[in-house]
Amino acid sequence: MPKSSQTVVWRVFFLLVILIALFTFILWKPKPCQNEITYRIGHVDERFGLTHEEFTIAVKLAAQMWGEPLYRQLFREDNNGIIEINLVYDYRQEASDRLKKLNYKIERSQESYEELKTRLEDLRAEYNQKKMTLTGDFNAYNVRVNAFNANNEFWRRRGGVDEKNHNKLMKEKEELNSVRDNLQGRQEEMKQIADTINSIVVVINEIAANHNLDLVEHKNTGDTLGSEFCEGLYEYKNGKQSITIYQYDNEYRLVRVLAHELGHALGLKHSEDKKAVMNRLLQSDIIELSPDDVVALKSRCENQ
Repeated sequence: MPKSSQTVVWRVFFLLVILIALFTFILWKPKPCQNEITYRIGHVDERFGLTHEEFTIAVKLAAQMWGEPLYRQLFREDNNGIIEINLVYDYRQEASDRLKKLNYKIERSQESYEELKTRLEDLRAEYNQKKMTLTGDFNAYNVRVNAFNANNEFWRRRGGVDEKNHNKLMKEKEELNSVRDNLQGRQEEMKQIADTINSIVVVINEIAANHNLDLVEHKNTGDTLGSEFCEGLYEYKNGKQSITIYQYDNEYRLVRVLAHELGHALGLKHSEDKKAVMNRLLQSDIIELSPDDVVALKSRCENQ
């Protein structure tokens, strides 16, 4: 056989091998939902008041929600699971906890947004007024302290103080201590107001981000606030998958937020249905899929 013919034969042979390999890969490539997705529980912050076991149960309930319509398990816990699920306590949950202790009613509606904005403006006005008064009183206190120290030094240089002036100095010292304690108490009150203001800003901006409303400016009443307001986040980064829960209002809400992020792990997009688990705003605490969720799930898992 001529050399050119042998070359053609080999080229055809290699082409056939490549085509067969591609066909086999496509044929045997796992379809969405064909294999169980494994997960593992990572960090569970104790400040949420949940044990590792309780958080594990919440994840299992969320995972079961997706398996029920298909009558099979889609997620499975495994020590080496490919998705790490974490419960992280940060400024988001801290803000909600603080406002709950102050009996603030927190809803994720535009009405709640307006009510919180009104409270915020009232608190900011109170904070600014008290800050101005406190600053003046601190200045007056420092003037008295300097005068007391100068008077005390005067008598020390003279070799001592008589009983009458000694009593005056002791009385002034007691009064200064009382004023100092009062100022420190008011300082602590100012810090509490500032923390409440910061918490309201976090919650308002969380609502605003979800409803495309105006964000509220943070005006240096305390620590710098973060810029993200999501309750949970599914990430696929550098070949690693993770779900992080940052904030929830109650146990039902926790399961629903987990189910939402697990939906993203399945490859599901956001839904326009307000009752859907996959709705971007998560407006319900009901721990069951909506018909729209089920349609999206079956479309993803059965029609590909």
